[in-house]
Amino acid sequence: MKKIIVISLFATLCGHAQADVALGGAVSTLGLGLQATFAVSERVNLRVVANGINQSSDFEESGINYNGTLDFATYGVIGDWHPFNGGFHLSAGAMHNGNQLSLDASCPQSCDIDGHSYQSAPDGQINADVDFGTFAPYLGIGWGNSMKGGRLYATLDIGVLFQETPNVELTASGSFKEQNNPFTVNTSNPKLQQELANEEKSLQQELDDTEFSNLYPVISLSVGYRF
Repeated sequence: MKKIIVISLFATLCGHAQADVALGGAVSTLGLGLQATFAVSERVNLRVVANGINQSSDFEESGINYNGTLDFATYGVIGDWHPFNGGFHLSAGAMHNGNQLSLDASCPQSCDIDGHSYQSAPDGQINADVDFGTFAPYLGIGWGNSMKGGRLYATLDIGVLFQETPNVELTASGSFKEQNNPFTVNTSNPKLQQELANEEKSLQQELDDTEFSNLYPVISLSVGYRF
């Protein structure tokens, strides 16, 4: 469905565009991207953009060492206003935000869950998923105009993606053994479930209390060709 929406939007804009069309690629803090730019008027351009990449990293929180995968997946429409009819522009738009952070950890030595030390069995694993909502407005400034000058163009954009406050979900699978307790417990154990819920609440509170956690900086360098 997402691909159909993007293709339909491209087709509609192409059908109504009365001026040149520019196609390009971008490297940004949102990953690798593609964009199509259409001239709406002498001073206004419209960009259809799509970005995505997967990136792995490590993450430590509350005594648990996570292996993380950050999935970037955004697409949307951005309008560029060139007030001086040159390269400088002000931008505003809206993005579908599919960015998500997935974390998993095993605790062969020890990890802390709600203040209790646990050691995981071979099948024991803790999982955390962080999402940032599905809609994100964008505001920014930039330099460069794909509708002016030669056929080849380069632009630089700096802006902010206004995400929703990150939401975390913490789950576990397999078996764990509490320190100084010879018996293993399955993650369906009510006590462990409650401790996981408390840990999730603590993580969520930290995210809620983090200033500007809903603001994602965007720096993008794009190059392309005007047809």
